[in-house]
Amino acid sequence: MSKLSESDAKLFHKIMDTLLFYTNKNLNIEKNCQTKETFFKINLEKTVSIRKKLFSDPTIIDSFIKENPENFSADELNIASSWKKSKEGDFFLVKYDKESALFLNPNEHKVYALLGITNSFYEMFEGYSPIMVKLRMLPFKGKLTYEGILFPYSLTFGGGMRSSLKTETAEAIQKYGTISSFEQPIVEMKKTDEEMLRFYFQSQDTRDRFYEEIEKLRKKSPELEAVYHQEKSAIIARNIKKSLKSNGIKGHFAVLVNSVVASGLKEAELDANIQKLVPKNKQSWIYRFKLT
Repeated sequence: MSKLSESDAKLFHKIMDTLLFYTNKNLNIEKNCQTKETFFKINLEKTVSIRKKLFSDPTIIDSFIKENPENFSADELNIASSWKKSKEGDFFLVKYDKESALFLNPNEHKVYALLGITNSFYEMFEGYSPIMVKLRMLPFKGKLTYEGILFPYSLTFGGGMRSSLKTETAEAIQKYGTISSFEQPIVEMKKTDEEMLRFYFQSQDTRDRFYEEIEKLRKKSPELEAVYHQEKSAIIARNIKKSLKSNGIKGHFAVLVNSVVASGLKEAELDANIQKLVPKNKQSWIYRFKLT
């Protein structure tokens, strides 16, 4: 589910609306809105200044919790308290999946998974991406959502920018994973040299962007040199597969650098032919595939 459940959406709005009303009543930001009836009739845009004050001053939430004017339960007060950890900024909505929408923070180089409230982000933007938006992320019951109001930028993205965002997103996920909660510290994940080298080969954009890193890694050890050639051979093998398949050819095949260097009807036959034909120091460089 890429949005809050109906009951959670109602709970979210109950807490948010009450906090906004409390903030305005105490600070008199929007004049002549001292009753709930008058306050909840104002346009959503007019709450922007109230929201800024609420989230810029954590003592407002502290005072609300202490006074508890609406007799909230302990769980409801805990949700309100958690909103002191909000995060505002410009984000790129880069991808939708079944569970959430993914937002890239270009300054932090991190990707956050957010749930919609009443509507999913997919519904709001009709599945379009990438989109740049200004929003505030909020924790909610162990997940992340937003404050209920956001501001899309009127920007269009060309192919180069789309490719760059895709690469930045992949790199951020590779380093930090997809962040779906503020409850745990965000730490860079430890990746082996092999994992990083294979990541750099994921697309032409990553290969171009991380060319120097690729060259450094491949020279670190014979094992990484083998991974380098496996990945390069895998790229070449895509076209080889298409050509062989279009001609009805079946079997097991081994690609080295840019050529098929061995084949066999059975995997054991391929293994034997590799041993016969390929120099021993380059057998680990091979990329294998099967056509049926």
